[in-house]
Amino acid sequence: MTKVFFTSIIQFVILGVMEMKWPLKELQEHRGEPYYFSRTIDRESSLMQRNNEIQAVSPIKAEGFLLYENHSVLANFRIDLTITLPSSRSLELVEVPLQLAIEEVYTESESLYLEQDKPAEVVLPLEGDEVNLVPAIEDNILLNLPLQVFTPEEMVSDEMPSGAEWEVVSEESFARKKQEEKTDQIDPRLAGLKALLEDEEKTE
Repeated sequence: MTKVFFTSIIQFVILGVMEMKWPLKELQEHRGEPYYFSRTIDRESSLMQRNNEIQAVSPIKAEGFLLYENHSVLANFRIDLTITLPSSRSLELVEVPLQLAIEEVYTESESLYLEQDKPAEVVLPLEGDEVNLVPAIEDNILLNLPLQVFTPEEMVSDEMPSGAEWEVVSEESFARKKQEEKTDQIDPRLAGLKALLEDEEKTE
């Protein structure tokens, strides 16, 4: 790997993190006025490390505003991305679009912020002298991953993959099968009683 190429990678990684950081001093200069932004960041590597189900993540587009007032910063923005996950049924890769609205409040002084008339329920402390939205973006993506993912074909079909000695069944089918097996089973005590009654009938 050449030195130039290696340097480019380092710059790309640094920019990918720094793009969603703003110096607090810069936001204070816009006190009481929304500071609008529209940026695109790459968090694929980090998200894949945090969740091994994730197979790929598109560049994340973030649009919204930051508002500094009363020793706090309100971050109100939306993110758009496509995340690739394995199908819950066949493990085939599926691209899942995500659009999330995020609102966070960061404060320099929690006590001063809570003196407001209607403080937010969740307040995050400002770390250092900057606002960094990367943790909020990653956390919200991971918290909003779908529990089940299916390909378009699987969405319209109940067919499950199977092999020579195995098959995949849905939770509903598994529960129904277990219930049927339970119904078919005869209580050993009842079976013994039945046999006893049959013997008595024969002796009569």
